[in-house]
Amino acid sequence: MFNPNTIQQLKNDVGVDVLTQLMQVFMAESTKLVQQLSSNIDRTDELERLAHSLKSCARSYGADQLANIAADIEILAKNNPETQIIETKIAFLNEIHTKTVKALPTFD
Repeated sequence: MFNPNTIQQLKNDVGVDVLTQLMQVFMAESTKLVQQLSSNIDRTDELERLAHSLKSCARSYGADQLANIAADIEILAKNNPETQIIETKIAFLNEIHTKTVKALPTFD
């Protein structure tokens, strides 16, 4: 669920102790953003902003699949405000987010 190259780069940049703390921040922040996306299904402007934030957050930590789905939602919210399509994508996002959190890397 996490890009090993991104994780390795983060380890090199900040060290294991800081990266462990950063991963906890990622988990909390991404969870909050996913919940907010689910709560704002009828507000495409807010969906676009939240999806953009989640995309950036996930990409920074190597959660590329999560970032890709968030990018899809961002584009849909901007170009196709059909809520049924967005709802389906957000449901998938929730599923992938759960798997991502369960796969959160640990460092020895």
